[in-house]
Amino acid sequence: MAADPNWAVLPSVTVVDIFSYLSHDDKLGASSVCKRWRSCLFHPNLWQKIHLQLHSSNRLKTKFLADRCGHFVREITIKFCSHNITDVRECGRILDIMKCNKNLQQFCLQPSSCHVEWPDNNTVYLFDRFLDSVEGIIRNSRKLRHFSLGCLEELLEHSSIFLSLLERHSRSLQCLHLASVKEDSEGYRIVEIDPVLFHPFTALRQLSIDYDHLTNQLLESFTHHNKTKLEKLIIHVHGVEADHERITNSTWHCIRSHNPNLQVTLNLIHSFDGVDALLDILQPSLPLAHFRQFFCAHLNTSALCYFATHYRTTLQSIHIIDGLMDGYPVPYTNTAEEDPFVMLAWRCSLLTEFTLIGYEIADEDVIAISRLRGSQLSKLTVPRCCIMTVDDPEENEMWAPGYQLQINFTAFSEQVSESLTWNWHALDDQELPLAVFDADADAERAYMDILLEEQRPISSC
Repeated sequence: MAADPNWAVLPSVTVVDIFSYLSHDDKLGASSVCKRWRSCLFHPNLWQKIHLQLHSSNRLKTKFLADRCGHFVREITIKFCSHNITDVRECGRILDIMKCNKNLQQFCLQPSSCHVEWPDNNTVYLFDRFLDSVEGIIRNSRKLRHFSLGCLEELLEHSSIFLSLLERHSRSLQCLHLASVKEDSEGYRIVEIDPVLFHPFTALRQLSIDYDHLTNQLLESFTHHNKTKLEKLIIHVHGVEADHERITNSTWHCIRSHNPNLQVTLNLIHSFDGVDALLDILQPSLPLAHFRQFFCAHLNTSALCYFATHYRTTLQSIHIIDGLMDGYPVPYTNTAEEDPFVMLAWRCSLLTEFTLIGYEIADEDVIAISRLRGSQLSKLTVPRCCIMTVDDPEENEMWAPGYQLQINFTAFSEQVSESLTWNWHALDDQELPLAVFDADADAERAYMDILLEEQRPISSC
């Protein structure tokens, strides 16, 4: 009778290969077989990608993972609370580890805010430590493919330095996210970035950047025939200077010709100037796929009509969120016969997501949108407090802010659901961000996750 096999003497390469087929929990279970199998659990081939969440309940786990895997991991995402001093210090410590990692290919910061709350006693030291570590990551890694700073305004003020250092990765870098968030769109310092710095990046597929830095010369960098095709361009609009160079339609036509799959996302964030200047920013050849507007205080209905006319075959989503005015949704001026959002739903054949929070919309228009797009509309987000109705269409001229007859929301929801072919309901107040009701609340909670989602590494990057 053969003796029982001694699993402890299996070659390490075999154990690691077996582990590679197991789920995370199964790997942990298998590693408890013996000390040798436990040592195989942290083989570099099994930890090519880690996602660290630096909150208190995960602190010991993330510290252990960072210490064990930070020197060899290929992909890392660090999610942390920017206003928690302990999280900020731990993030700085992890960055110190990462700057010695030559294998790193994807680097992504995911802060909770665009600003970091540095400790008062050593703000300069800790910030310099962050900056030095990020620069070290760029210098020491062999082949970066994804680089994202998570909209952190303080770090992104050094974008020119980062771009100069990133030139050594110009043939491998596919995703570059340099867009920031300015909570005060009327009072921030614009740091110059020379468009020439973008010329070496021949492999870029995704780029996010502030509108302040967008120029015809920069966009023309992506029209050279030796470049990889740009697929996603994300533009953050804050303030709009009167002398800002206008991107011409011929430039958009040229870049679209060379990059036929290009999709542009336009994010207006606390951008009062941006709403006013929308018709100057937009051009017929701009391949607008996603439009988002966060806390900009008003709508540009002329621009919405422009969307319906020029982006019929490109526009995929509309996401608008603003605060209520004295507890009531904000009315918007519409000079056209039809509601601009209904026209968008009618004309834009690719529209799959629609969110409107903070602005009043008629119940009949919500129904019209659901009927026009039907099951193709995978997301329809409208709060109860913003849905208005009138008993007689002839009374529309008397429709004042907050005028709302009693709506049978059960019947209304059923009618919309029937058109969409999925169960729909209007959002209740408790489902809305606090900033919708309180102007002093943190508005970032309403949009940071949305902005950071498009900066996450993707497997194909």
